Amino acid sequence: MFRAKKATAVLALIILAITGSFLNTSTAQATSNYIEGTDEAAVMFDPLMVNDFSLEMSDADFESLKYPNVNWEFEGDWRETQMSFTMAGKSYGPYTVGVHLKGAWGSWRDVTQKAAFKIKMDAFVPDQTLFGVSKITLNNMVQDPSYIHETLTYRLYRSLGVPTPRTGYANVTLNGRDYGLHLNIETMNKQLLARWGITSTHLYKGAVPYFPDFYTGYESQFAIESGSDTDTSDLTSFIKVQSYGGPAWWTAMGKIADMKQMTMGWAIELYAGHWDGYVMNKNNYFLNFDRYGRVTLLPWGTDQTWNGSLSYFRSPALMINKCWAVSACKLMYEQSLAEVANKAEALNLESMATEVSSAIAAAVSADPWGPGYNTATDYQNAASWRLGNQLRSLQTISAPWDTGLESISVDGVSYDPGSTIYLPALTRQATIEAITNEYDADVTVENSGNLKDGLNTLSITVKSANGKHTRTETVNIHVYTKKTSKSSIGFSKSVAKITTKGTSSLNIAIAKLTDSKNLVLTVSMPKVKTLSTAKNNLLLKQRTDLVVKALSAKGIKATKVTKSLVATGTADSLSITANYIN
Repeated sequence: MFRAKKATAVLALIILAITGSFLNTSTAQATSNYIEGTDEAAVMFDPLMVNDFSLEMSDADFESLKYPNVNWEFEGDWRETQMSFTMAGKSYGPYTVGVHLKGAWGSWRDVTQKAAFKIKMDAFVPDQTLFGVSKITLNNMVQDPSYIHETLTYRLYRSLGVPTPRTGYANVTLNGRDYGLHLNIETMNKQLLARWGITSTHLYKGAVPYFPDFYTGYESQFAIESGSDTDTSDLTSFIKVQSYGGPAWWTAMGKIADMKQMTMGWAIELYAGHWDGYVMNKNNYFLNFDRYGRVTLLPWGTDQTWNGSLSYFRSPALMINKCWAVSACKLMYEQSLAEVANKAEALNLESMATEVSSAIAAAVSADPWGPGYNTATDYQNAASWRLGNQLRSLQTISAPWDTGLESISVDGVSYDPGSTIYLPALTRQATIEAITNEYDADVTVENSGNLKDGLNTLSITVKSANGKHTRTETVNIHVYTKKTSKSSIGFSKSVAKITTKGTSSLNIAIAKLTDSKNLVLTVSMPKVKTLSTAKNNLLLKQRTDLVVKALSAKGIKATKVTKSLVATGTADSLSITANYIN
């Protein structure tokens, strides 16, 4: 595959003065595991596994899900349904849940066709969840004969820091009827946003039938997903900003939105050929306001991506055109395009397309509503071809805008840009190499010199070969220092129960040891005269175990713990000496 040439800029900032091995940070390895996140729900969104949802409702409720009782503009009330879920051969449930149909203009189907479903776990049973999830969204993929477009596109968004859903697959039955293979897509709600560290006080959706943009008086054209149904003053304030022009718009947007994230979202949208999103069709997007009034633009409905390339500088949408009219914003957008090209290559989405297609092949073949295995395979192959073709095209276009770093090397050890690099204790100097994405890019370093204990931040400025694009990256280098702290933890008389004062002392010790490495604890306890040596040793072990458990609960792991009984000291207390680096 074509790659832009790389240039190595050797930055002899600091010469290593004290020898020692590095404490390497972990690096991601290429695997076929596409599960993301450590939350309980993560296992539900594995694109290499097909799970099963079995739904049972009354005949009357089933009949009510036929057109014209419901339609794409009227989902109706939640229908009480018994749901069972099967994953990896293990069944969960049945649960009493609420169900209604989902979809929009073009994708909505009633239950006489391949319907898509929303499941509300707590519609009738308060606080009920499935793997911590309260709402489940099952897309019918009737506009994606490949079955893989959304899975690929959302992974690219997520990898570049744009909050989007995770995806998995599931076969769905309702009252014994086979509705075929569905995409189990993470619901766009407060729970999803919280995983990205985003609060939500108001979530709006821009979609059919209005295809709204941010013009004065258009507030009523947005659907309200959550938050007040009557007070839309936050949206009105945001729309007012869109009436500004030039630098005034750019300055105002910088105060209320992460413009790097927003331009990145636009760049991915056009790269993936998402013609039915905000940039090209003012459709399929969410606008979230957090508790501070900051705005996040969130893409949605990416089922019709990878069907052809789009122009990177033509759009009917308001905000992106305002961006292109401001040199600083256009520069950020162009650099975002370059980042998209680099990340798309690193992710190897073509390989992922092959793996996912293989994993769901049997379910695709068995889908009674699908296009058929051969047709699906043709669309999957076409998507793979476009993944490579659009990548090569964007790499060629974006090369002059690329001010990114491919990697950073510290004394011969490579790190991803943005990593925190940990040096051994007492190391004050190191040699840094910066490898740029673009051939002949110019690199300069600021804030160089001897390193101090703790976190050091160096600035690396990359200027493109044509001199028109500049960006500053930061490199965090942490210098460990050897430290010792001492604590005395009080316990109730002759038992393994920490006193109130002892708890306070333990919390102080925990605060000191947070983020410590190579922790060695030396614990001593005065002998309790009324106990035998064996019982003293047992009490010492029990008290020490309580302390070690409290540290472990805060992520503080001791590499070695030494215990001893002493003849003198404060009665019913542990004396703890901690040696560590930090």
